[in-house]
Amino acid sequence: MRVYIETYGCTLNQAESDMIAGLLKAGGFSLVSSERESDVVLLNTCTVKLSTENKILARIKKIKKPLVVAGCLWVLKEKIRRANRRTFILSPSSLPLVADAVRNAHAKKWGDCSVYAESKNFLPRQYTAPICRVAVQEGCVGNCTFCQTKLARPKLVSFDEEWIVNQIRTGVKKGAKEIQITGMDAGAYGLERNTNLAKLLKKAVGIKGSFLIRIGMLNPQHAKRMLPELIEIYKNKKLFKFLHAPVQTGSEKVCRDMRRGHTVKDFDYIVRAFRKEIPDVSIATDIIVGYPTETKEDFEKTAALLKKIQPDVVNISKFTPREKTEAEKLDQLPTEIIKERSIFLSRFVRTLLWEKNQKFVGKQMKVLITENFGDGVKGRTTNYKQVFLKQKLPLGKIVDAKIEHATSTTLFAHL
Repeated sequence: MRVYIETYGCTLNQAESDMIAGLLKAGGFSLVSSERESDVVLLNTCTVKLSTENKILARIKKIKKPLVVAGCLWVLKEKIRRANRRTFILSPSSLPLVADAVRNAHAKKWGDCSVYAESKNFLPRQYTAPICRVAVQEGCVGNCTFCQTKLARPKLVSFDEEWIVNQIRTGVKKGAKEIQITGMDAGAYGLERNTNLAKLLKKAVGIKGSFLIRIGMLNPQHAKRMLPELIEIYKNKKLFKFLHAPVQTGSEKVCRDMRRGHTVKDFDYIVRAFRKEIPDVSIATDIIVGYPTETKEDFEKTAALLKKIQPDVVNISKFTPREKTEAEKLDQLPTEIIKERSIFLSRFVRTLLWEKNQKFVGKQMKVLITENFGDGVKGRTTNYKQVFLKQKLPLGKIVDAKIEHATSTTLFAHL
């Protein structure tokens, strides 16, 4: 039986698609690269934004072949059913049962599975190069009022430390040069296992080989909890100097309303601590514009925080109420106000990041080549700045490149 896998959303979803591929191959299925070639289509879905939800539902509606819908969108299974009744729905916790789900879909036995099947520890997976994505946990211990993903993955599950380390080791042996450590909140890793992310990373950097580890999103409260230990391991030459800590707002009041579990001051403290010890660290953060309780003053505090922090990456999202969340029940801000604030902040951030990236022009930097792109390649510096080189180079190669010019998102270089 031939299966086509299509993945939406975060790096965790991409890592889980690698697990799905491994399970299906182990079950005797063939994986194909297009819907046209397949007997069954499997969509691994995301539900973090309304725009993403709408895009996936439109895609589900168009598919005529037997379909498995996996991933976080399962929390809206009524909508999935309305979009396409020829579907078997699989929750994230049921991922180990994906082979059965595909068989059911092929046999036209439509239904759903949302049981906690078994641990995802030690599941087979496929390995990719030059980038290998390794999930270390799923779920979180937060209770954010706006988050629908929490409903999709309600339980914190940290995966076995030795299994994670072995995945990295195997990935490196198979040619991976960038290891992406990922999870719903990588910072929560180990809370129920009496360990933490920093301890896991200490084992990971001991693996032989030439590779770099990129740490995925971790919330500020967890970074603060293990800060000295985390900063110390970040100094290791095998880690990208890149910290992704989402603050979501510059207003303490809105931060409390969102029930983020940290303060804006916590975020500021973490950034200052990292930059003191690792001056070239790149800081990424996320901002939600137009949360229902956000006033004009609150929004101005967000802009002021970004100006103060001078981050390297800012992911801006317009607030949209997600079904079954607490924030959905609040009185919503007018759409035009959210749009106006989003446009202003996007322009503000674009200018801020452009000015920051100009500081790299003229510098010689080491770049890990990870992607073919148009008539050239893309890669990453050791502090995870995106670089474009207009020439073809082998993926996985590290080169010395001189930065010629920069935009708000990309450095342009030549050898």
